[in-house]
Amino acid sequence: RDDLVTGVQKCALPILGGLIFLFVIVPQFVQLFFRFFGGGDLGLNQDDTVPPQVPIISPLPEATSESTLELQGFGEAGSQVVIVLNGDELDRVEVDDQGEFSYSLNLEEGDNQLVVFGVDEAENESNSRQLVIALDTEVPSLAFESLENGQEVLGRNNQQFVIRGETEPGSSLSLNDKNVYVSLDGTFSTTYFLSEGENTLRFVVTDKAGNQTEREVKLSFRY
Repeated sequence: RDDLVTGVQKCALPILGGLIFLFVIVPQFVQLFFRFFGGGDLGLNQDDTVPPQVPIISPLPEATSESTLELQGFGEAGSQVVIVLNGDELDRVEVDDQGEFSYSLNLEEGDNQLVVFGVDEAENESNSRQLVIALDTEVPSLAFESLENGQEVLGRNNQQFVIRGETEPGSSLSLNDKNVYVSLDGTFSTTYFLSEGENTLRFVVTDKAGNQTEREVKLSFRY
């Protein structure tokens, strides 16, 4: 009987060793092989739940007079950047191997609400990036108070001539290439020292979008 038990044990040990080798050692070896040679971890059924990075947008103007704007930026390589304008999804742009993307954006007159976010192959979405771009194709207004072309100014007391007016809020104004302060509501007031004879006053208004209005006024001054 002892010989029988000993025989069974001798048979069981190789079988047990084979099972350990097959189900423990071999999987570990395969795991190591793919880790070193590019296959990654063989926990293959693990889902990708990590969202891509939030796209980075190259600086854009707050306002522009151009209806087409080149949108450029950076994202996670291999992902897509979703372009949403005024609530409508326009397109999904591929991010190249260098992490760069570009898209020609067609703006609408007025404020444009732009939203971009990233989506990877597993459909994970990043947080969104939002900004507002105004399309303004109209030239700024410019109106004067008590100033007309061809106006005659008399008297030394009026040589330091006061000019008041109103333009588009947020615009910049120059008079003969010198800056004039424009208040938040668009009104302005400045003085100009008149010379004897004809004086030419050249006003240039530039709004945030780069649109310009130019006005030239001639005044005649006599002491």
